[in-house]
Amino acid sequence: MNWHDALVRDSSVTRKFGLAMTVGCILLGMGAASASAAEPITASADCCTFTAPSYTQAAGETSTFINPVDATTFHNAVANDLGPDKKPLFASGTEPAGGSSPVQGTQYLAPGTYGFYCTIHGSAMDGELVVDSSGTAVPRPSVKLSVLNQKLKAVRNQGKLKVKVTGTTASSGISLSASVGSKKLGSVSKVNVAAGASKTVVVKLTSAGKKALKNKKKVSVSVKGSVPFGKPASASRKIH
Repeated sequence: MNWHDALVRDSSVTRKFGLAMTVGCILLGMGAASASAAEPITASADCCTFTAPSYTQAAGETSTFINPVDATTFHNAVANDLGPDKKPLFASGTEPAGGSSPVQGTQYLAPGTYGFYCTIHGSAMDGELVVDSSGTAVPRPSVKLSVLNQKLKAVRNQGKLKVKVTGTTASSGISLSASVGSKKLGSVSKVNVAAGASKTVVVKLTSAGKKALKNKKKVSVSVKGSVPFGKPASASRKIH
């Protein structure tokens, strides 16, 4: 007798086995769903509290802030602590009644507990975000900068300074500022770069920046870069 015939013969075993497998799959599915679904941070309809003292998400998730349709005022959810960019670790948009927005920055959080509050209503309207270890945090944005080799005369005449930006991780919204000593040469913003990719960014000199290079034979140019939720980067080079 083969295995198929044996299972058919004992139909009760087949039914029990199938039921156990079905229940097991359902439980596994429920467990996976609960582990991956962040609890939205929600303001109470009556001002001014959140609907719970704490909310939970898995590491790597981006939480959502909701202001209910029957809310009487604007609200938001902003971290108490600052990140490596010297701005809040995470923040939602400021939403009217019925509005919602992602809480940007939560995807970079390591497991732990993080306090937040509504900046409109102060510390009286506060809560906690608990990040558990069922996921993996997204790597924080990070870039490397280098001032490309170029002639000082060309920089001065063309009014352009070339900077190489390399993404250690995928990064967007990068801002660059170039200077010589205390004199600012120029700046550029909204630069995006993929992980492992490089791009040459042209920083256009302002009239004051061009004046700072006038009659110079040699200068030391420094460039500083900032990326939302990531560590700042810098580079310098002497150009002749």
